[in-house]
This record gives sequence, structure tokens and C-alpha cells, in this order.
Amino acid sequence: MLKHIAARVLARRGKPHQARQTQVQAQGRGGGLVQSSLAGHSALGLALGALIYIVCLTGTIAVFAEDLGRWEWSGIGETASLPTEVVDAAMATGLARAAEKAGGVDKVTALYGILPRPDWPHLEVMAYTAEGEMAWRAGADGVLAETATQDWTRVIGDVHMELTLPGLWGGLAVGVVGIALLSLLVSGILAHPRIFRDAFALRLTGARRLGLADLHNRLSVWGLPFHIAITVTGVLFALASLMILTVAQVGYKGDLNRTYAPLTGPVVQADATPQPLPPLALLRSQVVDPDPTAPRVSRFFYVERPGTQGQRVLLDMTRGDGLTQGDRFYFDGTGKALRPAGFFDGPVGMRVYGAALALHCATYGGLAIRLVYGVLGLALSVITATGFSIFLARRRDRGRPLPRLERAWAGVVWGVPLAVTASAAATLVPGLAHETVYLRIFWGLVVALPLLCLPLATGERASRALRLALGLALPLLAGAHALGLGAAGGPGAAGPVSAAALVIDLVLALIGAGFVATAGLIGRGSRTLAARATSAP
Repeated sequence: MLKHIAARVLARRGKPHQARQTQVQAQGRGGGLVQSSLAGHSALGLALGALIYIVCLTGTIAVFAEDLGRWEWSGIGETASLPTEVVDAAMATGLARAAEKAGGVDKVTALYGILPRPDWPHLEVMAYTAEGEMAWRAGADGVLAETATQDWTRVIGDVHMELTLPGLWGGLAVGVVGIALLSLLVSGILAHPRIFRDAFALRLTGARRLGLADLHNRLSVWGLPFHIAITVTGVLFALASLMILTVAQVGYKGDLNRTYAPLTGPVVQADATPQPLPPLALLRSQVVDPDPTAPRVSRFFYVERPGTQGQRVLLDMTRGDGLTQGDRFYFDGTGKALRPAGFFDGPVGMRVYGAALALHCATYGGLAIRLVYGVLGLALSVITATGFSIFLARRRDRGRPLPRLERAWAGVVWGVPLAVTASAAATLVPGLAHETVYLRIFWGLVVALPLLCLPLATGERASRALRLALGLALPLLAGAHALGLGAAGGPGAAGPVSAAALVIDLVLALIGAGFVATAGLIGRGSRTLAARATSAP
């Protein structure tokens, strides 16, 4: 009897054990799916974080596009101005070369001239055809170089504006990235009620996560107006095409021509009959300056369907002393003035559009404003980098580390600036100064470096290695450029380096030295902390 009772008790005890074992087995079968989903979710977060970081960092670099353009083409003679007839001759030469290569003037869709001025002492002519873009830079005499070139600085700008994706996809991708960044900025402020009260609390010693969090939060607060303004205007420009489609359906019954009319200006009917380009002096003579004491300067002019009677000319006239910098004026094929775009005294919408464009691109206020934008843009890049690092550090502190993701993220944070540096080095090598080469180097390293970091022991070691590589690459790039490897008349030829370019070389070398120094200090600090942790009871 006792044996029978004992058997029944043991049987009852065994059932819960079997049930728990069955539950564990079921969880084990489902755990693979959970872990796979978690890994996919983390990888998606890494990809989105990387895109936000790339857009922020390349945008910061693009603020200095004109300065870096002078660095890139420092061997070409500089001039603050050229006679209008010299500019006319250069534009005609560029059109003739493009027409010869494309198979006729009618195959050239547009001609773009960037005019010399004190802060941009070069003349550049660009032609657009179905096969792509051609560009020629002129020296101090206004004569175009014999060979067409492609600017590295413009490629970095394309990465920022479109992630080098075709058509609407580029604007859509950057718009989504901007919306994600804006959401993170707003939600981050709302999630930290004390963020303004602790605006000057910064703990750089102690736990790494706390130091990163303080740096992340302080930079977010100090630059919040800038971050919001830049992100909002960037999203508006990136998603402009999609918003135009919506406005067309709602307000203009799907008529895109009427929708675009306020932005695109007066219409000039296409006419393939040959017609010379209108003289620049004729265009300027029809623009009345509202303030003779602060004369406006022509930055560029743009010709659609150049060399035909159906050509339409857009001439920029700006003062550069405020957000409302001036205006852009339209002319027909003969050079007759049509009307201004309205950035200066047109409809409110056009004035807001013009001001937003200047606000986002830092095309007002000169070098001082660009330096402020550079510092704040770099701060925004640090915010995006530390945000994901804080997430990874918090996971590690809670005993659920993601070591592979830590190493990959280190490859992103330091790999992107290293990729930018390597692509810039291609401008110094004859035969490599081409858009395709720049993009292959940049995107190749952006993808490869995080993968190459995976075999390393820790994310800190990956970060230190890439920081050291970047610190060595920047002085090497600056030294090679300063020695005259970047060129008179184009990349790769020997020629003198301008004073402005030497200043940029010095800045690059100092930044590189700083990275080398911090890599060494952080490495020693990490070893010291590891030794203390090992010797602790």
C-alpha cells in the first residue's frame, strides 16, 4: 500500500517536471526564431543608424564644399573676377565640346557656369547630356582646361543629398533618414525631463556608458535649435518631389506643370533653331540692384537647351549677407528678361523657400557661418554615433552584450571618415580622379570596414585600430597634397599649392595627430582598467 502511494506521489511530481521539460524544449524550438528576429532587428537598427550617421557627416563636409573645392584644385591659377566676354567664350567652348561628344547641340540638355568671385576664385563650366556630366575648370586667364574632370567635393555632396541612389529613390531614402533623425531628436528630449536642467553636467570619467550619455545629451541640448532647423529643412528638400505630387493631386487636379510653375519660373517654348548663348553683360544690365551701396554678385548662371532659340537662362544675383540673399532672374533665348524667381521680394512661399535653402546649406554669412555649421554639424554626427553606442553599452551593462554589433558599429563610426579620406586621396592619383572611382572607394570601405572589424577581440579594439588608421591617413593626405601632388590643371599634375589649400592641409594634419594621440591614450586607459579589473578581489 505504501509502495502504491509512493508511486502515485512520484508520478505526480514527475508530471510538472515533464511539463517544464516540454516547455523548455518548446522554448528552445522557438528560441531560434526569437534569436534570429533579434539579430535581424539589430542589423536593421545598425543599417539605419549608419545611414543617419553618413548623411550627417557628409553634410558637415559638404558645408565646406567651396573651401574643399579650392583645396582639390589648388594648382589652378585663381582669380576673383573675369571680364564677361572671357566668361562668354568659356561657356561657348564648353558647349561646343559637349555637343561634339554628344553628337549635336540638341543632345546637350543644360549648361552650367560657376562664376569667379572673392570666396570662389575659379570659373567652372559644366555640361549635361544623356550620357552624364562633363566639367571643365578654367585658370586665371579664363581658358578652360583641355580635359574634362569630375569633382570629389560634388560626389560627397551627392552622397549627402541622395546617397547616390537614382531618381526619386535618393530623395526618398534621405527623407526617411531625416524623418528618423527628427523623431529621435524629439523623442530623446521628451524622454529625458532633466535634460535641460542638466545642460552642463558632463561626466567624462567613470562608467563609459554614463560618459557617452552625458556627451550625447549635452551636445543634443546645446545645438538643439540648429539640429531641428537643419533636419526639418533637409526633410523638406529631400521629400520635395513626393510633396509636389501630393499638392498636384489636391490643389491642381494632378497638373504637375501648374504645380511646379512657382518654382520653375516662366516657360520658354522649346525651339531647336540654333541661337548663340546670350552675353553675360546683357543679362546683368537688365537686373536692377535695389541697394547700390551693397551690389550683388553673380554666383552662377544656368542655361536649359543651350545653343537653341528655345534656351532659357537663369542668372543668380546675390549679396550673401543674409538668408534672403538676393534673387535669381530668368531670360529667354535672346537674353530678354522675363521675371525673377521671387526669393527676394516675391510671394511668401518663394521667400521662405529661398531662405530655407540658404539656412540648410550655409550659403550666407561667409566663412564664419560655415565654421559654426561645421562645429554644430560635427556635434550632430557625434550625437548619432554615441546614440547607438549608448544602446550597446547599456546592453553590456545588463549582461546581454552584442559583441559582433559593437565591433561592426565601431567599423561604421570610424570607417565612414576613413572612407571619405581614402576617396579624397584618389584626387591625387593620375587616372583615378573620376566619380566612379570615388564612389567605389567610399561605398566599398563603408561596407568592408565593419565586416573587417568582426574578427577583432572587442569593439574598443576595433575603434582604436580604425581611429589610428584615420589619424595616420589624414596627415599623409595633407602631406601628399602640400608637396604638390594635386595639380595644376587637374588631379595628379605637378603645380603650386595655394595658401588657402595649405591651411586646409594643416588642419587635416592636426586633426589626424589628434586621432593618433587619442587612440594611444584610450588604448592605455583600456589596458589600465582591464588590469585593475583583473587584480580586483
